[in-house]
Amino acid sequence: MKKLLIIALVIYGFYQYLKWQPSTSSIVKEMSFSEQLSFNGVVYYSDWVNELESITGYVRRIDRHYDENIPIITYDLVMTSGDFSDPNLVRVKHRGGGNYFWSSDKQAKGSIIFYHTVPNSALAQSKLDSLKAGASVTILAKVSGNNEIKASNGAFFKLVHSNHKIIRVEDIK
Repeated sequence: MKKLLIIALVIYGFYQYLKWQPSTSSIVKEMSFSEQLSFNGVVYYSDWVNELESITGYVRRIDRHYDENIPIITYDLVMTSGDFSDPNLVRVKHRGGGNYFWSSDKQAKGSIIFYHTVPNSALAQSKLDSLKAGASVTILAKVSGNNEIKASNGAFFKLVHSNHKIIRVEDIK
């Protein structure tokens, strides 16, 4: 029995090691915020629009996002309106890695948009950290025009679905 317990603890420890993610606050502490964002000496580029956009909606889901190649994306938000805000009408499942699946028994009215968030300051990250599903919010953000992030070390992230957007969060109200 003792050997079985030790084996179980080793397996659990290995699982935790594989699933480990740095906290969002530790990522933000290492980021430099200017026109281009950097983290641990790597500079990240995107085609950010010049004007702040006001994104208003219902937070249907918020999921931690961590990709060691593009660690500046900290959360995935599912923002909805209309029927998409009702879990009894529209089911939303997180598939991991920023991927989602939604389905409904009938044609849903309203909108569903998947935002992949990049904080523009420690304060913006703190507000993202305290955001909860079920909240109605307004996010002030710059949107990536080409829905991609390139890094000075060669890393690359691109969204290919029209209802997925990368946003650089300035504030949440």
